[in-house]
Order: sequence, then structure tokens, then C-alpha cells
Amino acid sequence: MRLESLLVWLNEHPCTYLYPRQLPITGIDSKWMENRRGLISDLVATLREMDPVGKDIFQICGLRPFPHLVRMRILDPLLREYVGGLGDITAPIEEIANLAFPVQYVYVVENLQTGLAFDELSNAVVFMGLGYGVDQLAQVKWLNDISCIYWGDIDTHGFAILNRARTYLPRLKSILMNQKTLLSNKELWVEEKQQHSAEALSNLTDDEQFVYYGLKRNQWGFNVRLEQERIAWSKVWTEVQSI
Repeated sequence: MRLESLLVWLNEHPCTYLYPRQLPITGIDSKWMENRRGLISDLVATLREMDPVGKDIFQICGLRPFPHLVRMRILDPLLREYVGGLGDITAPIEEIANLAFPVQYVYVVENLQTGLAFDELSNAVVFMGLGYGVDQLAQVKWLNDISCIYWGDIDTHGFAILNRARTYLPRLKSILMNQKTLLSNKELWVEEKQQHSAEALSNLTDDEQFVYYGLKRNQWGFNVRLEQERIAWSKVWTEVQSI
């Protein structure tokens, strides 16, 4: 039985710091473990008499976690010279946090294709496709000293991500997440399948909170959602360049 073999092996090897696929156990692979991570975590924690609260499967089982990769585009050709000419970088967040180059503007966009659409822009970089993974930006201390701008979908989860990001970047500004943008693109609305559960989000500005309330209360329609990629790019790029 694979589960029994895994538990026995982990109990005998409490801190190997191996990746799941490196475990020398027949029939065990990362996908199999991923589908049972809750069960495995609970059983191993019980065997080791460990409190599992606040710990993930890697910490409980003594395994090596996968690196948190972040994708960033460097929009200024002059800034690319600091990293050997690279313009599109996917790297562990710890390595990006150690970069030293004179960037002045950082854009954080919710979706990948939005970040890929950005044209060249002086003194700027864009982080893309993080979604709720914006927590990772807390490790990039150089973001605290420069102008950071967030742009996400106009839906309840888009505002929840913005709210979350401001926990780490309190001066973070938003663009194109207002009532004017929402109502002027009504023909592009789709339905948000499941809204965020919070009734209010403490890190939003008054204007952002107004739109969030309106979405939650179906003020403009049922579960309204405006995906950021749908907005006419000419309008978007004018807004970005005006900052």
C-alpha cells in the first residue's frame, strides 16, 4: 500500500529535504502526493506528535518546498543592461528581491496576458500573473522605495487581491479600477462565478470600496465582472503613460 509505505519511510527519515519526486518509494510521485496532501500532512503530524497548524506538507514531512517563481518583465532597455539584456525573467522571488537596478515604477497586474501586452516604458518593470500570490512581493524590499501601481479585474476578487497587496505595500496605487471604467465598458461585462466572501476590505480607498460595495450588492447587475484584458488597449496605455 503506497500510503503505508510513504508513512513508514517518512517516519524513518524525518528531515531529508528532498523533493517529493526524489523519494525512493515505489509508486510515489508528486501528483499522487498533491492529491492527498491534507491526509498525508495530518497522518505524519499525528505520528510525529506535531501541531500542524500553520505548517504545510513540506514542513511537516521534512521535504524541500518548490521554489516560488515570479515572472517580471523589464520594460526599459537601459534597465535590461543591469541583467545582461534580459527582458522577461521568471525566477525565484528571493533572487528577484536581490536585484539592484534603478527602477522607478513597478506595475503589478493580475493576469499574465496583460503583463505581456505592456510596451517599452522608461524606468519601469511589470510583475504579472500573481493573482493572490501577491504575498510574495513582501520579500522584495526595494518595492518600498519606489512608485508601485496595481491593475486588476474589476470584480470582487480583483479588489481582494489589491487589498491583500496593500498589506505589504501600503502606498500601492490602483489604476482603471473605478466606477467610470466599469460603466464605460458595460458591453464587455461577464459574470463573476463566485464573489469574494468579505463584506468590506479595510485596505481599499473610499472610491475603491464604493465599487466593491456596488459589486457585492449587485448595484449594476448580477455578479458583474470586467476582465482587465478586455478594455481597449489604447485607453489602457494612455492611462499607464500618464502616471
